[in-house]
Amino acid sequence: MRFQKKIFTESEKAYIREHFPTEPAVDIADVLGVSPPTVIKAAREMGLKKVEGWCSNDYHGRYVNRYSGRRAAV
Repeated sequence: MRFQKKIFTESEKAYIREHFPTEPAVDIADVLGVSPPTVIKAAREMGLKKVEGWCSNDYHGRYVNRYSGRRAAV
């Protein structure tokens, strides 16, 4: 079975643009009903990046903990 690419609406894209630089992809994914990697891929395709130092906050490793039970190696 092949997965179909998620086509985001303009309002979903606007949400990603607004929130991706400062919020974890897992939180954005929960709001949009998609997986965190889908959010990350869409953000990269839009040329978005996280603000410098964003992963030094409490959210770092949250995606890995939530979905696999292990912390990401940094």
